[in-house]
Amino acid sequence: MEEDLLPMICVGVLILLALLVLIFLVINLKPFTYEKRKEGTNTCLTLTAKHNLNKASVTASFDSEEITFERRRIRKGQSVDFVYPTSQKPAKLTVEVESGNVRVVEV
Repeated sequence: MEEDLLPMICVGVLILLALLVLIFLVINLKPFTYEKRKEGTNTCLTLTAKHNLNKASVTASFDSEEITFERRRIRKGQSVDFVYPTSQKPAKLTVEVESGNVRVVEV
């Protein structure tokens, strides 16, 4: 009877380890985080790189005008602030990771 439990325990431990690795990869896959806050009449968007980034740009629209900010070569751990006039329309954050993947987020 005890001999039958050992393989089942080993399989259970392997499944648990595989789930932990999968959860770690999902959490660590985001190459950046961002925080948006208002500062008076301006909006400040702070981008923090979790991986090396080739390029990050923010395009904001206000009063039928459009303004774009761009920053290149952001290293892991660096933070970049984009400050632009506050608008009712959402801004568009475009981030290109060094691997060539491009992510677009409305903020």
